[in-house]
Amino acid sequence: MRGIDLFLNLAYVTYVVAPAIKNELWLRILLAINAIAFSIWGTLIGNGSVIFWNVLFATVSAFAIVRLLRERRIVVLPPDVESVRDSLFPAVSNRDFLLFWSLGETQRITDGSLTVEGQPVARLFLLVNGAASVRIRDEEVAQLGAHQFVGEMAFVTSQPASASVRITQPTSVHSWAFSDLETLNSLEPRLVAPLLRTVNRDLAEKLRV
Repeated sequence: MRGIDLFLNLAYVTYVVAPAIKNELWLRILLAINAIAFSIWGTLIGNGSVIFWNVLFATVSAFAIVRLLRERRIVVLPPDVESVRDSLFPAVSNRDFLLFWSLGETQRITDGSLTVEGQPVARLFLLVNGAASVRIRDEEVAQLGAHQFVGEMAFVTSQPASASVRITQPTSVHSWAFSDLETLNSLEPRLVAPLLRTVNRDLAEKLRV
């Protein structure tokens, strides 16, 4: 087989194989090989258009390959954040969880209320550690600890707080604005779906108590 035919056939083989590739990284690699083979073939036959467009396509594929490789790098979570992920979102990758987590903010609170009964709620709170007291008409009805949500009823129903939740000891609290979660859900619903499942499960457990 002549060299010119070798590169042309290599390019066509990649065309045939590509539809069967489900992994995006390997598909990009295959398409880059395809473009390189066509570029070499174009060089051998002296066709400038073939060379230009396939060099351009190979370059685009190369950038995509680099992006995918960067995304696959191991993401290490801080111990307290990893504890939350393992406890509440075990099926979510570190990378996706970090993207979702970074949308909120963490505060160290020693005293005060996260929600006030009858008042609007604008944020969903998660106790990373510490403790809080749930009070209705100033009577304690429950206590909350690490990895429990506050404001989830308001998040789900858009109603004012059904109870006051007061911090009872120094506590790390991570929170997300409802508006940010709604925006993220419209742009990347796969990142918010695990939160919705976890919040509904947490809410169901509290209602059973």
